[in-house]
Amino acid sequence: MQVILEPDESQAVMALVISTVIDQVDLSDEARAALRRWRSDRQEGTADLSDLTVSMNETIGTVLDERTQRLIRRKGWYVSTKEEVEA
Repeated sequence: MQVILEPDESQAVMALVISTVIDQVDLSDEARAALRRWRSDRQEGTADLSDLTVSMNETIGTVLDERTQRLIRRKGWYVSTKEEVEA
């Protein structure tokens, strides 16, 4: 499986998470302001949003790779990548 987020998609995920934290977590006013600043620094078209998108894609890819078991054909046999890593 391959998942690649576009910048607008990563911004939507980030905005949802930050909004949920601001609304549902007991935070100081300074912490809320810091989260809002962090969110506003990552608006569409900014380098910070591009960096966030790359980071999110790398993290998602790593998690999927760690949880995915693949079969690789070697010399006529199928070998699990999980077995190969453990061996």
